[in-house]
Amino acid sequence: MRIITYNIYGMQGYPAEVAATVLGPRGSETHLAHYARTLDGLAADIIVLQEGVQQTVARDLARLLQRHLATFVSPTAFPGHILSRFPILESRTFSHVHAEEDVPPFSRNAGAALLEVAEDRHLWIVDVHLHPGDIDMRQREADQLRGRLEGLLGECANAIVLGDFNCPVEEGGIHTHLVELGFTNAMQAVGGGLQLTMNTAGIRDWIIDHIYVSPDMTPTLREATVIRDPGFRTDPPRPDGCWDHSDHLPVRADLDWP
Repeated sequence: MRIITYNIYGMQGYPAEVAATVLGPRGSETHLAHYARTLDGLAADIIVLQEGVQQTVARDLARLLQRHLATFVSPTAFPGHILSRFPILESRTFSHVHAEEDVPPFSRNAGAALLEVAEDRHLWIVDVHLHPGDIDMRQREADQLRGRLEGLLGECANAIVLGDFNCPVEEGGIHTHLVELGFTNAMQAVGGGLQLTMNTAGIRDWIIDHIYVSPDMTPTLREATVIRDPGFRTDPPRPDGCWDHSDHLPVRADLDWP
């Protein structure tokens, strides 16, 4: 099984003003065809997106890819999506608006979908996009997510938590919670160590996109990598007219599972 996490930057390309001259309006035939080719070329069974698009565009993309779709709405403007070859039995959104909070926890997105990967085998996919600038808010989100995870694992022990954590492992927070729950970082285990997941001309380098696998699935990890192929990143200085699919890089994990 191959799974990918990808902050896709609203499917607008980076830099957006350059990409728009080629892609056209979001949801147009040219735009959808480009991202369908890009995602299909990743050859993944499960693609988990952050900073997604409105549901009508996501639905049309899923149809082009012939995938099952779950969308996690955002209290602001950053929905998440799961595109899966496997049937989706249910989905749960964790990002809700609180009337008394200007910025609620999971203001980007967070949610889980239960996939039927075999007749007798289910899998939780947990899509996470934590707050980018507020460390205290990220800790609140991490604490809440741990509680959610403990409940999910009580229903099904197979789980993969992945997405844009907006923080390095050194920050602790969600990383600490996941390790305490027995999860394994795929890149650290089978990817030769952590690698930059934001690394293109015009963007500050970061390692903030991660894939974590639950204890029972950890022995099945085979390989992990950050995808750096042409079209996904550009060495500086950026040539005129050159753009990337997103400002983030996809992270991939391969498992000998189910």
